[in-house]
Amino acid sequence: MQRVLVPGVLAICVAASGCGSDTVDAGKVESGIVKDLSSPTAPVTSVSCPDDVEKDEGDTFTCSAKLEGGGKAKVKVTQTDNVNSFTYAFEPGTLVLTDDTVEPILEKDLAANGVPGTTADCPDTIKVKAGETVTCTATGSGGRKTDLTFTFTSDDGTIDESSVETADS
Repeated sequence: MQRVLVPGVLAICVAASGCGSDTVDAGKVESGIVKDLSSPTAPVTSVSCPDDVEKDEGDTFTCSAKLEGGGKAKVKVTQTDNVNSFTYAFEPGTLVLTDDTVEPILEKDLAANGVPGTTADCPDTIKVKAGETVTCTATGSGGRKTDLTFTFTSDDGTIDESSVETADS
């Protein structure tokens, strides 16, 4: 009688622990994306991933990320092995930043380069494309307006600080 009971108890324990799960832990992926991809220009606040992705080393799937200030992006997730290890990258052309995150970075850069008190006014949303020039308006402390341009160094929203310049530069 004990022989029948012991295997039954083991089967219940294995089923309850989820040891045999063949799907990716979506919560772990979502937390990893927030931790690994958040930056000053792209602060990730929440992520939504599918919860039915099969574990398969090398396979990819896509999650949706929301950024502070209303930005958004698609994130490509690559399974590096079948025990919940992953790499994450913004899908090129899907990262959209808001002026609320970009303008303070530009203003700080301008102040550090000898143009304190200048405010930046960028479009409400900015689609990130590496190497593409973005134009905003800079207003100096005296009220004078001029064009302010910059480029992103990569599809993750990193601004090339050496590219930040005003038409007066």
